[in-house]
Amino acid sequence: MDTGAVAWVPVTGVWARHTAPGIGGVEAYVGRSRWLPVGERGLYLADSAETAWAELYHALAESEQAPVSVMPRDLHSVQVSLQRVADLSREQSRRALGLPRMRPTQAQWPAFQAVADSLIAEGAQGVLYSSAARARSLCICVFSTGLGGLSVSAAPVRVLAPPTPPRGLRT
Repeated sequence: MDTGAVAWVPVTGVWARHTAPGIGGVEAYVGRSRWLPVGERGLYLADSAETAWAELYHALAESEQAPVSVMPRDLHSVQVSLQRVADLSREQSRRALGLPRMRPTQAQWPAFQAVADSLIAEGAQGVLYSSAARARSLCICVFSTGLGGLSVSAAPVRVLAPPTPPRGLRT
């Protein structure tokens, strides 16, 4: 796959992540998801707590689960210092790689995973993309190669009940 059109950017700052209680803020998992190919370790971060909740609500809507079914959650603040992140936050960038517009369906995952495999092979620490769940917001999928650029910046906040859906939420 030709990834020559990819813009490589540094990503820094404090990002948000929600987890089940007891899972660390930078604890990676191995699993299959939109950007993580089978067997790849990584994690997802959002540009704000509101975007993290929107992403959770988006995923729960797809699987027809109520937010209360996954509570409580820990909300983490994660310090990010990555130097080589593929910027696919614009529709044009994704289209250049043959990716469709992100929809809430797992049927799309193989196309995104194939691109992630190519990016990882080129030394990507992660991919920056537009949130499918919240307008004008960003998320990062951090690959195993970027995990060393993450650190917890504060103790997690335990959230016992589902927060109010954030403005701009798309399901």
